[in-house]
Formats: sequence, C-alpha cells, structure tokens
Amino acid sequence: MTVWQRLRALGRRLVAPFTRSLSGRLLLLTIAFVMLSEVIVYIPSLCLYHTNLLSMRLAAAQLAALPLSETDRDALSDDLRRELLANAGVIAVSLKRSETRELYLAEEMPPQIDAAFDITSPTYLSMLADTFDALTAPAGRTIRIMGVPRLRGGEKIDVVMNEDEIRGELFAYSQRIFLLSLLISGATALLVFVSVSWAFVRPVQRLTRNMLAFRERPEDAYRILEPSGREDEIGRAEETLAQMQSELRMALHQRAHLAALGTSVAKINHDLRNLLATAQLTSDRIATVSDPAVQRLAPRLISAIDRAVELTSATLRYARAEEAAPQRRLVPLRPVVEEVLTACETQGPVTVENLVPGEIEIDADPDQLFRLLMNIVRNAVQVLEAQGQGSVRVIAIKSAGKAVIDIADNGPGIPERAREHLFEPFTGSARSGGTGLGLAIAKELALAHGGDITLIRTGAEGTVFRITIPDSDLEDGA
Repeated sequence: MTVWQRLRALGRRLVAPFTRSLSGRLLLLTIAFVMLSEVIVYIPSLCLYHTNLLSMRLAAAQLAALPLSETDRDALSDDLRRELLANAGVIAVSLKRSETRELYLAEEMPPQIDAAFDITSPTYLSMLADTFDALTAPAGRTIRIMGVPRLRGGEKIDVVMNEDEIRGELFAYSQRIFLLSLLISGATALLVFVSVSWAFVRPVQRLTRNMLAFRERPEDAYRILEPSGREDEIGRAEETLAQMQSELRMALHQRAHLAALGTSVAKINHDLRNLLATAQLTSDRIATVSDPAVQRLAPRLISAIDRAVELTSATLRYARAEEAAPQRRLVPLRPVVEEVLTACETQGPVTVENLVPGEIEIDADPDQLFRLLMNIVRNAVQVLEAQGQGSVRVIAIKSAGKAVIDIADNGPGIPERAREHLFEPFTGSARSGGTGLGLAIAKELALAHGGDITLIRTGAEGTVFRITIPDSDLEDGA
C-alpha cells in the first residue's frame, strides 16, 4: 500500500463517524465551506502581502541609500556600507535622481539576476503571477525589484536581493492563514453544529424515535407523539404526525373490533340460517293449509323468512369473501349480459334490455364479471318491482383499451341518505330489507380488475351506474 493510499484510508476512517448522522455531515460541510471561503480570500491577500514585502524592501533600501548618497563615498568604510545594505536586506541599490543614477553595492561584483519584479503600477494579474513565481522558485534565487522611491526621494529605485527571506515570509504567512482558517472554520462549524442540532436535528431525532416506537406498538395511546408547540415547519410536522398516529390507532382499534364482530356475526348467522331453513320448510307446509286466515298470512310469513334467509346467506358470503385474483381473458360481453338479464327476469311489468354490441369483448374473469353485473342489475330490478313497473337497459362501448358499461333504469332514484354510504356493506342499501352488500361486492370485483364503479346520475328520471374495466396489458404498461 502506497503512502497516498494509506492517507486516503486514514481519511475515510476519520470522516466515517461524521457521515453517519445529519449533524456530522453538517459539521463537515460547514468546515469545508468555510475553508473554501478562506481559500478564496487567501489568494488575493497573499498577492497583496507579496507586493507589500517587495515595497518594504524598496523602502528599506531607500533608507539605507540615504547616508550613502549624502556622504562622500570614501568617508564610509566598505564594512559600514555592507552593514547598511545588509540591514536593508539587499545586495545592491540603484537610485535615480535628477537625471543621475547612483549605484550602491554590498559586493564588488553583484550576482547574476534570475528574476525581476516591477511594482511601479502593479495589476492583480501581475501580482498573482509574481506571487506564484516566488512560491515555486528554487532556493537561492537572486531577484531585482523595480519601483518608485517614497516621499519623492527620486524617480526610480532598483534593488537586487536574495529571494529566500521573502519566500520564507510568504510560507509563514500562508501557514498563519491556514491555522487561522482552521480556527475560524472549527469555531463556526461548532456554533452552527450546536445551533442546528438544538433547533433542527434534535427535533427530527425525536420524531424518528417516536415513529419507531409507535411502529412497534401502534395500539398504545402513550406512544402517540405529543407536539412541542413549535410554530415552524417542524411544529407542523409534529402536529400532522400526531394526528396521523391518532387516526391510525383509531382505525386499527376499529378494525380489530370489526374483525371480532364479524367473526361473531358469521357464527350467529350460520346457526340462524339453519333455524330459518327449518322455519322455511314449516312455512311451506303451512301454505298448503286451506284455512283462509292461514292463506292470507302465509305469504307474508314466507316472504319474511325468505328475506331473513337471504340476509344470513349474503352476510356469510361477505364474511368469507377472500376473492381470488381474476383469471382474465377476452370474453364476449353481450352473452354475459344476456345471461345476467335472464337470471333477473321477472313476471311483472319490469323489462330488461341488452343493448351491448355483439363485437365488444372485455378483458375480465367471466365468473366475476357475471357476479359484478348481476349485483347491480338485480338491485335495479328489485327497486322497479317494488315500484310496480320500469325498465333496465345495459349499454357498453370500448375504446382506448377500456370497456365502459352503463346500467340505466327509470326508477325513483337513490335517496340522499343511501348515497352517502352507497358502496359500504350493510349501510348502502336503498330499499327496505336490503343488506347493502350487492354494491359493495360489485365494487370489490371492479377494483380487482383495475377498474371502478361510479354513480353517474340518480333522481326522479332514473339511475345510471357506470362500470369501467381496462385491459390488463394497459394496466401493466401504466
């Protein structure tokens, strides 16, 4: 494993604990963004710092040249001249004044110049290029600096010096900036971490813990979240979650009660149906008695027993109903409708019409389709029989891979109270003695085919139910 691979592995191990939580990720992102901001500020500040270092060398060299220019050259020893220039940090100074140029050397023969920097009127790009050049230059390089003397001390000043000290100061400055950036980013990240953790992360963790606890025992009322009363988005989320948990708990509680009640009702109906079967046989024998009073009352008794038997049978069928998935295939619709109308045919003045075109084929389970249509048509026929007359018509079209079947009657319409719970079992019946299971079962069968049943209209002019069943390939492609 190379050094780079080891460093990457170490970095992953150091970062891994922070990336496992939102607060840890926020901490890392804050540090990264602050460091990025510091880098953006660092580059121009380093360029300005390099230019200032060069300007300071020119100013120091100008000060060192003043006693040399104001004194006879022979009055100063070579050691003193070298000491003045060494204190200024330069090897040679050239000062131009009034068309004259004065050169002061610390050595008899100046070294070869490797690079030159003109800071007379620097631009940002030139400062950037000079700084990058200084940072990447080899050690021991000799440079020339050109500028304007301070305080009108001349027209131009040139300085020759060794660049190592300037480059060392640039690296020291970079190190200070880096340490300061780490300190600022760490402090900022810590403040952001603490504030965000207190204001956001902790409430989210509380929501998460509550959801996990509620999932374990949703029937426990003490596990429903108690909102903190905040008025921001988290407070609204807490209120919504608490409301959802309360509604879910009530629904589960009601479902458990209904399941227990359904089991009890199924058992009672099973025994009751056996008792009614005996009563039905007895009533049939009573109907043969020639006594006029018996003949007058027997039909009512037989009708009541028949309705009771039908109620118990329908309830048992619905309680046991675990419909198998429909075995779908293309089925000619008109013969199925004809079979349904034949099964619902009555001796009274109620007419049934099959207006389905012969070419329509529907993608459905034949048996379930028959039961679906039978439940709706039989309901309509029974309402019209109670009215004394009427007609039922079945119309169908197919387009865009979807069959639409309308079942219309000219009966009195569905009462408002029945419309509110039309497709709910035991509550949606519109006629006296009805169970409300027919439409509920039909709705289940339609939904199992990917379709639906809707009430198109109802009123004094009649009622229209619409069945929609899409082709199975259309469902799969959805």
